Amino acid sequence: MTDDATPPAWAARSTLLVWLLIGAMAALAALLAEPAGLDTRFSVPSTAAFVLLPVFALAEILVIHLPAERSSHSHTLREVPAIAGLSLLAPGEYFAVCTLGAGAALLLWSHQRGRKLAFNIALYAVEATLGLVVFHAVLGASAPAQPRGWLAATTAVLVTDLVTAMAVTAVISLSDGSYDGEVMREALRSGVPAALVNTCLALLVVVLVDVRPEALPLLGAALAMLVVGYRAFVTLGTGYSRLQLLYSFVEIASTTRERGPEAAHTLLREAATLMRADRATLVLLPQTPGVDADGVRLDLDGGTMTRTQELLRPDGGDDWWRAALAGRTVLRSAPGRRRPSATLPEGPRDGLAVPLRSDGALVGALIVTDRSFEEQTFGREDLRLFETLAAHAVVSLSKSRLMDDLRTFAAQREHEALHDPLTGLANRRSLLEGVTAQLTDGRGGALLVIDLNDFKDVNDTLGHSAGDALLEVVAQRLAASTNGTVARLGGDEFAALLPGAGAEEALGVAERLVHVISQPVPLEGLTLSTGLSIGIAVLGLHGEQADELLAHADAAMYAAKAGATRVSVYRPEDSGATHRRLVLAGDLPRAIEHHRFEVWFQPQAESDTGRVTSAEALLRWDHPEFGFVPPPEIISIAERTGTIRALTDAVISDALHQRATWAAAGHLLDIAVNITPADLRDADLPAAVARMLAETGTPPAALTLEITESGVMTDPERCLAVLDALAALGVRLSVDDFGTGYSSLAYLERLPVNEVKIDRSFVQRLELSEHDATVIRATVALAHDLGLHVVAEGIETRVGWERVATLGCEQIQGYHLARPMPGSKTLEWLAADTGERAHERAAAAHL
Repeated sequence: MTDDATPPAWAARSTLLVWLLIGAMAALAALLAEPAGLDTRFSVPSTAAFVLLPVFALAEILVIHLPAERSSHSHTLREVPAIAGLSLLAPGEYFAVCTLGAGAALLLWSHQRGRKLAFNIALYAVEATLGLVVFHAVLGASAPAQPRGWLAATTAVLVTDLVTAMAVTAVISLSDGSYDGEVMREALRSGVPAALVNTCLALLVVVLVDVRPEALPLLGAALAMLVVGYRAFVTLGTGYSRLQLLYSFVEIASTTRERGPEAAHTLLREAATLMRADRATLVLLPQTPGVDADGVRLDLDGGTMTRTQELLRPDGGDDWWRAALAGRTVLRSAPGRRRPSATLPEGPRDGLAVPLRSDGALVGALIVTDRSFEEQTFGREDLRLFETLAAHAVVSLSKSRLMDDLRTFAAQREHEALHDPLTGLANRRSLLEGVTAQLTDGRGGALLVIDLNDFKDVNDTLGHSAGDALLEVVAQRLAASTNGTVARLGGDEFAALLPGAGAEEALGVAERLVHVISQPVPLEGLTLSTGLSIGIAVLGLHGEQADELLAHADAAMYAAKAGATRVSVYRPEDSGATHRRLVLAGDLPRAIEHHRFEVWFQPQAESDTGRVTSAEALLRWDHPEFGFVPPPEIISIAERTGTIRALTDAVISDALHQRATWAAAGHLLDIAVNITPADLRDADLPAAVARMLAETGTPPAALTLEITESGVMTDPERCLAVLDALAALGVRLSVDDFGTGYSSLAYLERLPVNEVKIDRSFVQRLELSEHDATVIRATVALAHDLGLHVVAEGIETRVGWERVATLGCEQIQGYHLARPMPGSKTLEWLAADTGERAHERAAAAHL
């Protein structure tokens, strides 16, 4: 929300315009240098010059500041040294003493820097040269102490003051982004009388220097009294001005028809204007304060209001204004009148904070920070005025129903903070608070952690919108089937808190939930069915803290998922499994990045000749804590952590580099690598494979990628597109574990594959069951009809080899040929695979 204050775009433009104004003033001073009689030749300064130099500086130190809306107008006694200098000094001396003395005071005392210092020095240069021109033009041949000299001094002062008022008005208007005629009117209204008085005093100085110099101390005492009188006048005028502004604020506050945040914006803007502050803040405490209650904070800065919700406590945080929330007023003054703070912490230069009370109750705080002009800081008078303003602000806020509106907003935010935005169920924070309450009250209960099985496949296949729709249906069914708090923990994980339930009751509820959620869900023209894995932790029995119970229920859920039991009650050993899962999930990305896994190889041979023609790459990971990690577990973790493609690429790359090593040694073997369903859905896979083939100099036909039927079925259209792209590269494709899927015949003809691998479960039963021989014979016949190559895996005996060779399988793989081994050992095995061992295999193959 913004008001009519200077927008950011104008702020940058106004800075440029101010600098252009400074440049124009400097140019004007340079043009007036010759008419003013300035002589660039060096001459020894006179005694009067040395006397007036500190007087010019002192005149800039004894300043009376009249505040404007976003700056201040300064009145000094500088006409006194100016007229004395015009009368007693040469033009060059006067210019130097005027600019150097006043500039040194601004630099060293006021610590002005940047464009403000440049503007004031340029202004002094214009005043000095213009004053010289006007003074000498009117004076003519007369003496400064004579009446014509008085006229010359008065005229010079009036002309320079008029130009000064115009320049100050211009720079304030450029800084604020709008013209305010009141700035110039106030400067002329109070500045001209002051200048005339100062002119008279200065002429007295000139006359006394000419007639009776010893009387100058008397005039100095009069000047000191005049400064005191000036300050009293300014204080009285400022108080009157503030009273008018306060009346204006009260009128606006009592008549505004704005509601809610709009009313707050108006009140903050008027409060900042009245207190002449750059920023204003309104803090409202929650309707029911508590340790964890959130309140509302509105900040107005540069016309832009921001609204936030945060924890508001008098003893919370490092904010200097927090004491106002305990009912105390706070005055933060700058440590020095002009020096920047060296002791206050980072934050505003100065500020005021007062409590807000409605019907005697503390409801918040009103804060203003950073006085709009650096020459003054907030004081006790400002604090008293601000307290009065705050009292009227509370009345206005109550009248405009702002508090109700903002509390409604806070209530909405609090609801959002405790509920899941997608399903409307409680979230993790709300659940943990409920568990804590149950534990505190000693009522007991059970905590269920519920995970959807294979939810990732829905997201990957149908998209996240379908996944969200499924989550909403599941949430509705869970809520309708549970007499307790149901929460969504994130992703596809839910939880249920069953007050008063024990393990047996919780098991019954869990089994009912499994049945309810497994019912078909119509979604985007499909009928989906999803399963659950549920872990149970009993309050008090399995933990005394909410976080601990949630962790134990989560561990039990993973135990149920790993054991395919659907529901599991927490056991201490489940935490070990959870620890293993978390450690492996954290270590796998680094293992992939630094190649801390190995690729082993199992040779394949022709069934009729026994000649070794290829090798299958097999992943091995020897974890430093858990030892050997099974490949299916590695794949599961990689899919869960989003590193599956990186893992697949690393295995393919290592396998191809190892093949290149074998080829260099004279062993031209093909390489087979398994890829996952997630890889098949990745359209970038073909390009990555092409790059790795090129890097290792591997012919595409030497690489076989093994897929599974079930993997293709997760998303047939997308998988087929990737498979077609791989086939177009010339890479061979093989269907692994053929015969175990549910759609083998339907999809086999559509897949661009080159071979099928008979699953080991059929091969290993050949010696016991003629039925399995019939299955293999039919499978081989079907494959051959489709022009496919057939590999039998799981060959562990010589008899098994003979049977599959008889049934028509072209290649075999198994322990009878060779066990999996590292790449270097495979090279040794290949080198030794000559002579008697090769002849034995060839003889066996021909039996």
